[in-house]
Amino acid sequence: MINRGILFSAGLLLITMSVNAQKIPELYLASGFEAGLPLVEANNNKNPAGTISDGEIFLDLEIVESDFRPETNDRPGVKVWAFREKGKAPTVPAPLLRSEVGTIINVSFTNNHPDSIVHVYGLNDKGEEDSEEGMSFEPGESKSWSFIANTVGTYFYYADIGIQARGRMGEIEQLAGAFIVDEVDAIINDEVIVINIFSQSYDSTYSVPFIEALTMNGKSWPFSELFKPEVGDSLTWRIINASRRNHPMHLHGFYYDIESLGNSFEDNLYAPEDVRTVVTEFMRGRTTMKMTWVPSREGKWLFHCHLSFHVSSEIRLPGAEEHDDHHVHMAGLVVGIDVQPGPSDLISHGEIRKMKLYAKDYPESDDYRYSFSLDESFQPDSTHHSTPGPLLVMKQYETTDVEVVNLMSQPTGVHWHGLELDSWADGVPNFSASEGKMSPIIEPGESFVYRLSHMRAGTFIYHSHLNDIEQITGGLYGSLIVMPEDEEYDPYDDHTYILQWRSPNPNGPTDVEVNGITMDQQQNVVNAKVGEEHRLRMINIAPAGGIRMFVKQDTTFVPILAWAKDGADLPESQRVYVDRSMRIGVGETIDFIFKPEDPGTYQLFVGYNENDSAKQTWIVKD
Repeated sequence: MINRGILFSAGLLLITMSVNAQKIPELYLASGFEAGLPLVEANNNKNPAGTISDGEIFLDLEIVESDFRPETNDRPGVKVWAFREKGKAPTVPAPLLRSEVGTIINVSFTNNHPDSIVHVYGLNDKGEEDSEEGMSFEPGESKSWSFIANTVGTYFYYADIGIQARGRMGEIEQLAGAFIVDEVDAIINDEVIVINIFSQSYDSTYSVPFIEALTMNGKSWPFSELFKPEVGDSLTWRIINASRRNHPMHLHGFYYDIESLGNSFEDNLYAPEDVRTVVTEFMRGRTTMKMTWVPSREGKWLFHCHLSFHVSSEIRLPGAEEHDDHHVHMAGLVVGIDVQPGPSDLISHGEIRKMKLYAKDYPESDDYRYSFSLDESFQPDSTHHSTPGPLLVMKQYETTDVEVVNLMSQPTGVHWHGLELDSWADGVPNFSASEGKMSPIIEPGESFVYRLSHMRAGTFIYHSHLNDIEQITGGLYGSLIVMPEDEEYDPYDDHTYILQWRSPNPNGPTDVEVNGITMDQQQNVVNAKVGEEHRLRMINIAPAGGIRMFVKQDTTFVPILAWAKDGADLPESQRVYVDRSMRIGVGETIDFIFKPEDPGTYQLFVGYNENDSAKQTWIVKD
C-alpha cells in the first residue's frame, strides 16, 4: 500500500494528528461577527519594521490573539495568535525585518499568551541552526537581545506555541515573517512573498474536518496581490515558505531562474553557471528561494502552488462562498500577475498547424472517467486506456492551433503547462487574457481554439484547469513533447512516464497510474541494445506527492544521467549521474539519459519508493 507518510510530506494529508476538538476554543469567525480582537492586516513586505538609531535597528515585537480574515474583512475569519510591533496592528506575515549586512539588530519580544510557552526562531546570527526549543518565553515574559545581520540572504523568523506545537495544536505558521539581509547600499527592487498556513481540526458539521487559511502575503486567492510589471522588467522575487508543508511553485507562461535556496539560518547562492531555469520548483517546508524572471509578453498570469489541495476552492472557510457573485474555482496559495501591454517575444516558423482534441466522459464506467482524444469516436476498452490523453508531439517554433471540443456533460478548460505562449491561450478559465481575448470556460457542446507557441524543445504537460481535482484524477491530462526543428520523435529511444492518481483519495496501487497502467500491473516491456542512449521523460501531475525514478539490475542501482528539467536543459554542473532521481514535485518534469552498458534484464521504477512504484522490465541485448 502507498506510504501515507510520503503523501503527508507533500501536503496531501493536511491535518492528521488526533486533536480533541472539545478542547479547542471556538476558532471560526462568521461573516460580520465582531470578535473584539485586533484585526490582522495583510503585510505586503514593502515597509521594514523597527526603528533605526545610530545605524542599529531596534525591533519591539509581541504576539497577540487576533481576528484573521484571509479573504476580505467582511468574510469569514479565524482566531489566531499573530506577531505585531508594539503599538501597531498584528500582521500576517509577521513584520518584515530587513537590514544591510553587518547591521546590529536589537530585538525585544513579549509573550502575551496566558498559558503557553512560546519559542522564537530565526532572530539570530546566520550560519547556525536554532536549537529545537529556539528562544523560550514563559507566559507574560519579555526578553531583549542583540545580534548582527552577518550574512547576505533570504531568511525568515517564526514562533511556535508550546513544545512541538505542530503535534499538539495543528499548524500555526501564520506566526512567521521575512528576514532579508541586503548588501551595503543595495538598491532594493524586489518582491518578498511569504507563504503562511493556519490549520486546525474543527468539530462542526462542515464537510471538511478542519478549518484552515492558506495565504501568500496574508491573503488567499482571489484576494491576494495582483502584480503589474511592464514587459521587459527584470524581476526579483524572494519566496519564503514559512509553512511546514511542501509547495511546488509554478509560474504560468514564463521561466524563472533560481538564484538561491535556503532556510531560516542559511542561504545558498548559486554561481551564475549553476543557476537552474524552471517553470515549477519543489519548495520543501520551511525553505526560501530567490528567483529572477522577465515577463516578455503582456497578459494575465498566475504564480501558485501546484498541489491541488492547496489551491482548491474547497479549502475556503465555511460560508466564504456566500459572498461570491460567481463561482471561484481556485483559492489559497495563488497570486496574479498582470503584465502591461508591450511587445511579444514569441517566434513562429512556417504554416500554423491545426488539430482537434476532444474532451470526453464515460458515465457508464465503474469509476466515472474522462479522457482527451484525437478521435471523436474513441471508446476505451481492455487494450486502449482512457488515460493519459494522447501524447502530443510538436516542433519548436511551429505554432499550433488546438481546438478543444467539449463532449462532456460538464464544463472544462485546458492549461498548457510549461509552454511560453500568449496569455489568452494559457487556459485558466475566465482569467488568462491578453490582446482583448480570454481563455473561457468551455461549456458542454462548445469548443475553443488555443494557439500554442513552442519556444523551446522539451517535456511539457496539458491538463484541465477547472474542477481540477476531479477532472485531472478522472483522466483529463496528457504529455506534450516539443522536438527541435531538425529532429524527429522516435518512440524507440524516447520514453515518457506520466504519473497520476485515479482517485482524489488513493488507497493503494490500483489508485495510482503511470501511462494509464495502475501500479499493481507491469508496464510494457522495452527491448534495447547495449550502448544505446534512451531518453526517459518523467512527469508528475498527481494532486500531491513527490516521486522518483531509478533503474536496477538485480539489486544494483544503475546510474542515469540528469539532463533537463521543465523543458530547460540543466546547467553542466547539474548534469550528473544519479542512482535515484531527486524528488520531483507536482507539475515538474525531468529528463534523464539511460545508457545500458551490459546485457541483461533491468527494472525501471517510477513512483514513491521501490514498493510503491510502477515497474517496467527492460531486456537489453548486445
